[in-house]
Amino acid sequence: MGADEQGGHGPGLIESPARGIPSLNALRAFESVARHGSCTRAADELHVTPAAVSQQIRFLEDLAGTPLFLRINRQFVLTDAGRRCLPEVRKGFAHLAEAMKQIHASSQRERIAVCVAPAFAVRWLLPRLSAFTRRHPHADIWLSTSLLPIRLAEARIDVAVTYGNGDFFGQPAQLLVHVGDVPVCAPAVCEARPILTPGDLRAHTLIHESAEIDDPAVPCWADWLRMQGVEDIDAEAGPRFSNPGLVIEAALAGLGVALARSALVASEIQGGRLVKLFPAHPHGRVGYYLLRNPESAAPAAAQEFCDWISAAVAAEADLPG
Repeated sequence: MGADEQGGHGPGLIESPARGIPSLNALRAFESVARHGSCTRAADELHVTPAAVSQQIRFLEDLAGTPLFLRINRQFVLTDAGRRCLPEVRKGFAHLAEAMKQIHASSQRERIAVCVAPAFAVRWLLPRLSAFTRRHPHADIWLSTSLLPIRLAEARIDVAVTYGNGDFFGQPAQLLVHVGDVPVCAPAVCEARPILTPGDLRAHTLIHESAEIDDPAVPCWADWLRMQGVEDIDAEAGPRFSNPGLVIEAALAGLGVALARSALVASEIQGGRLVKLFPAHPHGRVGYYLLRNPESAAPAAAQEFCDWISAAVAAEADLPG
C-alpha cells in the first residue's frame, strides 16, 4: 500500500482523518518492543524483520510527535510518553481479544426450534427450561406452540412435543409420559360439598375440555362417568375450554371439577392447589410424545434437548396417572 493510501506516513500506518489512529501493525510492534525491550525479539514474535519493526516504531513516533523509546546499547527503553500510552494500548488489545471471543462464541451457538403443545409448554416445560439452558449455554431455544400435530420437516422444527396417541403423520415418536384423565378441583370446592364417590359429582359443575377437531384423546366426562357406572349426571352441562391449560385454570379458580390431563396437574396436586379426587384413568396410548426432525439443521443440539427432556420427565416418577 502506497504512502498516499497511508495518510502520508508510509506503509503500515493508516491514519483516520478525524483522530490519526495508527495501524494495528504499528501498535503491535510498539507493544511487543515495550515488552521485550528489543526490536529483534519483537520481530521474532511478530514473524517480520527487525527493520520492519523499527520502521513501524518510527512511523508511530512520527504520528505521536514525540519519541516513545530511547535507544540505549541496542535496548529499547520506554520514554515517559511511551510509558503513559502503553497501558491504553494493552487495554485496546484486550478489548479486541474480547470482541473476537464474543464473535467466536456467537458463531458457536446453535438454535433449536421447538414446538410444544401449549399447556405442556406453560405448565411443564417453562418452569424447568432453565435447567437445560444452564447445562447447554450454547443452545438458544426458539419455542412455538401448536394444539395440533405438525410435520416437522415442512415447518422447519427440530423437536416437537405433541399430545395424542402416537400417530403423527407417520413420524417416529417416543412416548414421553403417559397421560390419564384425572378429576381435580380446588380444595374449597370439595370442602364445601365433599366428593367421596363419583356419584357425589351430581352436586358439582363439571369443567370440560373441548377439542378443535374430533379427537378421542381429549378427556371426556361422558366416557369417564360411564366407566364409573354413573348414569344420572348430565355429562354435557358445564363450561368448556379449548385449551387444557384453561381447564386447569378454571379448576384453580373454583369454577367446578375438571377432568384434567394427569401430567399437567402434578405440580398443582403436589402443592395442594388442586385436589386429586379419584385415580387417573388410563386413556389407551394417549400421552405426550417426543418427535425429532431427522433433517434438523442443529442435530447435536436437538439431540441434547431430546436427551434432557426425556431424562427430566423420567425423573418425575410421581407424576399422577
